[in-house]
Amino acid sequence: MMLDENKHREWVEVFSALASDTRLRIVIMLAGGKMGCQEILSQLDLSQPAVSYHLGKLEHAGVLVKERNGIRNCYRLHNRISELVNVVEKEEVR
Repeated sequence: MMLDENKHREWVEVFSALASDTRLRIVIMLAGGKMGCQEILSQLDLSQPAVSYHLGKLEHAGVLVKERNGIRNCYRLHNRISELVNVVEKEEVR
């Protein structure tokens, strides 16, 4: 399968973002569904600026989608990343 150059760059950015232990932990947490920033923060042993930095990197890479819910931001996995996580989880079972 050949990827065009733009798609190739997109996937490089996605996998580069996922190469961080902290960002991968966030992705695994969000595999269970949408979460607010404070919920994510409460599950990580990091400062709020550090969590915001990682969320920003994941959003910029197209891994996460930020949604406004009243006065707070919620995050969910982009559909293609949800599909990727599902494939990986199925492979773990084997």
